[in-house]
Amino acid sequence: MSGQAPKKKHITRKGKEKKLFACSQCKAQMYCSRECQKADWKAHTILHPLQPYNHKGACRNNGLLTSRLKEHESTPLGLLDRLFLVDGISMHELDQRLEKWVRFHSPTLLTATVHALRLPEDVGRTRTHILYARLEPRGQAEHQGAPAKFFRVVDAEVITWADAERRPSPWPESLAQLREMQDECEKMNRGGTAAAMVECPPLAVQTVPLGSMKNLRERVQDKNDWKQFLITQVEEGKRPRMVPVR
Repeated sequence: MSGQAPKKKHITRKGKEKKLFACSQCKAQMYCSRECQKADWKAHTILHPLQPYNHKGACRNNGLLTSRLKEHESTPLGLLDRLFLVDGISMHELDQRLEKWVRFHSPTLLTATVHALRLPEDVGRTRTHILYARLEPRGQAEHQGAPAKFFRVVDAEVITWADAERRPSPWPESLAQLREMQDECEKMNRGGTAAAMVECPPLAVQTVPLGSMKNLRERVQDKNDWKQFLITQVEEGKRPRMVPVR
C-alpha cells in the first residue's frame, strides 16, 4: 500500500516540533529523522499476513503485494471487480485508499483503542484484547476525494486475543506477528504496544500498529462512549490531537 505521508509532528526533547516522514518503501512507519529511522530499522514491522517481522522484509513484501494487486487489475477477475467495487475502482485502488484512510485516522483509532481497552487502568490489556473495526467504502459523492472519508465505520467491538486467534486466516498469522512486535518493543523498554484490526471486505483484515503506550498523552477528554466517538470522528473526517510526552 502507498500514499502521501500524513502531516503529523513529533515533539523533540528540546521542545521543538518536527514534521514526521514516512518510510519511502512501506509508506507506513513514521520517523522524525533519518537517524531515528536507522535506529528503528530492525524493530519496525508492517503487520500484514504476507510480511515477515523485520523492516527490510516487510518493505520488500509490501512491494510484492502491491505488484500482485496491480497485476490482478488486468485479469478477467480484476476487471469483474470493478463492477462491484465502489466508484468502479480495482482491488489495488481500494487497498491504496484504505492505507491513506488508516494513516489519517491513526490518532482516532489510537484514542478509541485506549478507551475501549481501558488502557489507563491496565496497559497489559494490549496483550489480551484487540479493537476490531468493520468498515465499508464510501462513494465519490460522499468522500469528494478526501482520504479521511474514503470509508466509514459500520461497527466496532473489543474482542479477546483468544477469540481473535480462533478466527480464520489471516487473523492467527497477523496476531502472531503483532505478538512478535510487542515482545520486541518490551525488550527495548518501549512499553506495551497497541494495535487495532480493521476489515473492509473484500480486502482481508489488516492490523494497524498504534505505537507504544509508554510515553503518550492524549489532549482529549475521556471517551466513555468510545464507539460513538470512533464512528463520528470517521464520519466527519476529523481526528483528535495527540502528542508524545516530552
